Amino acid sequence: MLMQTQTNLQLTAALDKLLKVSKIRPIDLAFADFIYSEETNLPQPARECICLLAAYLSAQSGGQHTCVNTSTLDQPFLGVYVFPEASVLQGYLQQAHTIQSITTEQSSDNLNAKPIVMESGQLYLHRYWQYESELAAIIRHKAAISHTLDISQAKQLLNRLFINTASHSQLDTPQTLDWQKVAVCIAASQRLSFITGGPGTGKTTTVTRLLALLQGLASKDVLRKGKPLTIQLVAPTGKAAARLTESISAAKLKLPSDLQQNLPEQCQTIHRLLGAKPQSPYFKADASNPIHLDVLVLDEASMVDLPLMAKLFAALPTHAQVVLLGDQDQLASVETGSVLSDICAACESPKDTIESLGLYSEGVQQTLIELMDLPNSVLPLASNHTPSAIQNNLVKLLKSHRFKNDSGIGQLAKHINTGQGAKCFSLLNGTEFTDIDWYHPNQSSPPAVANEILKTLIVKLLPVYQAYIQALQDGDIRQGFNILQTQQVLCAQKSGFWGVNQLNNLIENELHKQGLIDTSKDFYIGRPVMLSKNDHQLKLFNGDIGLVMADPNNPNLTKVWFITPEGELRGLLPSRLPSVETLYAMTIHKSQGSEFDSVYLCLPPITPNNQGRGLNRELIYTGLTRAKKEFMLFAEQKALSVSLRQQCVRGSGLADRLGEP
Repeated sequence: MLMQTQTNLQLTAALDKLLKVSKIRPIDLAFADFIYSEETNLPQPARECICLLAAYLSAQSGGQHTCVNTSTLDQPFLGVYVFPEASVLQGYLQQAHTIQSITTEQSSDNLNAKPIVMESGQLYLHRYWQYESELAAIIRHKAAISHTLDISQAKQLLNRLFINTASHSQLDTPQTLDWQKVAVCIAASQRLSFITGGPGTGKTTTVTRLLALLQGLASKDVLRKGKPLTIQLVAPTGKAAARLTESISAAKLKLPSDLQQNLPEQCQTIHRLLGAKPQSPYFKADASNPIHLDVLVLDEASMVDLPLMAKLFAALPTHAQVVLLGDQDQLASVETGSVLSDICAACESPKDTIESLGLYSEGVQQTLIELMDLPNSVLPLASNHTPSAIQNNLVKLLKSHRFKNDSGIGQLAKHINTGQGAKCFSLLNGTEFTDIDWYHPNQSSPPAVANEILKTLIVKLLPVYQAYIQALQDGDIRQGFNILQTQQVLCAQKSGFWGVNQLNNLIENELHKQGLIDTSKDFYIGRPVMLSKNDHQLKLFNGDIGLVMADPNNPNLTKVWFITPEGELRGLLPSRLPSVETLYAMTIHKSQGSEFDSVYLCLPPITPNNQGRGLNRELIYTGLTRAKKEFMLFAEQKALSVSLRQQCVRGSGLADRLGEP
């Protein structure tokens, strides 16, 4: 290794130790090695410090952090190195040849391409600094642009779209406002909007009404000469796209028939919209070749990582109206960043304005008064709150229409979000709600626990799998998909005890014993699979779900069947597919964007080796809220306690960039 010839043995030993215990990766070591080789003019202590800092920064990026705050470097680096005090460290950083120190006024256009960037006390790998700064600039620019609506026409359309809601002209308190209508009015009048809320708060219903309003206004716009808007619906994964397609189609049917015209139903993945290039991180659509659209709706925005969101926004035409939908309390993206969470954090406001309109500017409040026929007394036009640059663009939907007060799932979700562990335990241990249950294993050894869990799970799963296999034997693939989606086993991790691999094997073996499947073949009839890689030529993407069944036209030919974004069935030979995984159980991360009647969530036991690594309240919340009717938790008390105490917090500067006025 090059490092051994360039640095002293103490530094080499430290890096080797970090690598051996998997605290850094080979790529982190290689980056540190490169930085060390470049910093030949630094004094040895500074050179070693910058080298270890590079390893740490690279390792943090592997943990999905966008940046590292230098003020947090007061703890030993994983037990092998102590960074110097702040004043000394700042001196080293300023002297380093490989670090570009910039001010917020500088842009990426006039920067030297150095591997590390320091801005406002944050250290970035250059590419992540560029993604974050460019995305923030586009968001701030779009957020500042308002649309002038024809108030008279908009009011007529709104009254038809919200015909079943209460008359707001009689309201006298902000808390009784129809926030879905508020969201539609704000999104219609802004170039960029964010609509957030938990499951069942009506995000899809709201955006469907919004699109109907926009198309209705466009049809009356003399400049457009009756030409409808080009609207694109996108989601991060094939599964989330299919779910949005289903939801939009259902919501559309509830609108007046003439307002259903020109509304899109088919949703596609972001990668498909941008035009993914095989074996390349870039897309066909970019700033120089923007997407052809007037309106973009992005669902499940919490799943979108920083690089992908930056590329998406860069590829938008300047006139595009953009709406992001998502649940800020869900898990952050699998890859680097936490964009939706950062956006919401930038709009944090005093508690007394969360459920009122006092957080919006007077101009936006006046627009709402006109569009919704609100009395002036409802709106606190004067506010002492200093708004962020995107304050007028965010609406939080808080009322759940799926989980009522008698829903244990809804109550548990609220307590998880606020970290109220005692109330969570009380709900799970109590008998007040029949839609939630907590299974405590009686065994102590992990293998015995896994078998105990399996026995309990099979009692729940077996009737559904029997109906599922029967549907496939009858040649009804669509019914097979429908039945399979009624329940799902979710795991916090892929490997290890109570992980996806273990439970998939256990469930598969049990179904074989029951005579439901024949595991002597890899692609046996009835095997549910999920793609784990993209295949752009086949137009199949990571997360797409398929079922193995004989071809109805050729029973001797086994195929894997998918439902296309257009709702058509498509069968492919197994040999043509990219990598697939069995789907009796899936990770909570993979389940985002899905809904199931019943969810069975398995948390791994706490051991000296894992110490609850990867467990947090966002994980539990995301798994819980995939369930519509029934939720059953399989977990030791310690695992649940650790999960509720920990939060997923990622290093990022996006909230600060967007939070400024």
